[in-house]
Amino acid sequence: MRRNRIKITRIGLVMIGLIAVCFFFTSTGQADDHRKGKGWFEREGHHRPSLFGKDDEGNETAGQMAAWLLVAANLPVVMSVLIKWTNKVVPMGNGLKDVMARFNRFQKKHLMRLHYLINPLVLGIALWHWLSSRCRSTALPEWGLVMMVALIALGLIVKYRLCPKPLLKSVYRIHTQPLVLVAMVMVLTIGHLIVD
Repeated sequence: MRRNRIKITRIGLVMIGLIAVCFFFTSTGQADDHRKGKGWFEREGHHRPSLFGKDDEGNETAGQMAAWLLVAANLPVVMSVLIKWTNKVVPMGNGLKDVMARFNRFQKKHLMRLHYLINPLVLGIALWHWLSSRCRSTALPEWGLVMMVALIALGLIVKYRLCPKPLLKSVYRIHTQPLVLVAMVMVLTIGHLIVD
């Protein structure tokens, strides 16, 4: 019991730290609503021409599609993690734990297909978004894209067992590590807030 409390405390502190860092970096951009510090946050000519030849502010539709599809594709995973965590940590009766475990098996059986199908689609849309709009002011969106490519590649390796069995367990652990997903989302969010 004591080990669980220490583990929960550590995870909580890490999450609070990540959220605090996210708010620190995003608040500086949002606090500039009078545009007095505009020169620091948004420089003229900071957008590079896209590979398609036009200098535009970006294809927002592709970015919005990628973001919402990323949420939809990973919703079954988030629900599964939350249900498992709730069953471990929150004191509940056996009946409610059993109902939640059955619901988790049901949703994983039927919704994980979305995870497998939509995430590669998200990658394609995110690459299209990146190709149609790149920015010189920060490289964080590109780092987020690299993290997304890595996560999806690891997921495909796990799904189709494309590596030796001893290595597969390590690949699975990296792919299913929640902090990697949180870090990717934070890097993408902070990068896009800096760009905007």
